[in-house]
Amino acid sequence: MTRLSICTTNYNCAHALERHLSSAYKALDGLDFEYIVVDNESRDGSPGILEDWSSTHRNMIVRTRRCTMGRGRQVAFEESSGNYIIVLDTDVVYSDLLRRFVDTYVARFSDLSMQALYCGIFPRAQWAAAGGRRSLNTNEDVDMWLRVARLGTMRWYPLALGVNLKESDAMGSSDHLSNRYGRGERVVRLVRREWDFLKTRGSEQVDLDRLIRSNTVDLGLAPEVGPWPQNRTPQAGFFRAVRLVRDLRVALRSS
Repeated sequence: MTRLSICTTNYNCAHALERHLSSAYKALDGLDFEYIVVDNESRDGSPGILEDWSSTHRNMIVRTRRCTMGRGRQVAFEESSGNYIIVLDTDVVYSDLLRRFVDTYVARFSDLSMQALYCGIFPRAQWAAAGGRRSLNTNEDVDMWLRVARLGTMRWYPLALGVNLKESDAMGSSDHLSNRYGRGERVVRLVRREWDFLKTRGSEQVDLDRLIRSNTVDLGLAPEVGPWPQNRTPQAGFFRAVRLVRDLRVALRSS
């Protein structure tokens, strides 16, 4: 049976972590998989939850390291042994669609890299050939998608495989507004977001929406799938600065 490696990171997701783990393990029950999570020195109840789970699940590996989301996922990859790498989010509770997605992928699309909402699957060789995940919090997924796309093997399936428990106003590049962070950390994470945008500025030259549309596949797991839910319109320097000032004010006001 194909061996799968779940490679993910966690930071202060105790509010969702128990339900996330239960849902992922239930969905993948019976498959040959390992679950490798790098905890970014969480300060909530996450370390205790991860310790309890790893003590009762032999296929779970927990590492603690101060790192970005992208670097943590790369660390997990470097400790993994699976033929296929699955990226999950620890603030997402997965439905049975996760299992159907994985089974369909292995049966029909195992020579490609495939991204659904809240889950990506990458053949180990393609992950390595693309250079893996870079040290990013923002755009770390897009950064790798574009490098895999250059290999000609990146595909998307715009279907949510679970429910994200993050606050609605902290989705995507607004993650710094999450209640998981205090005022000082919100500001630091906002600044880090801008640094990540600078590191990945080359992606702004890519029509990502068009790339995804032209490489979308339908696995037939739902009656229909819509467009990929994102809008990454490039912004000039002036407007980027205006946005940063606005977001800084919101971060300080929301603390």
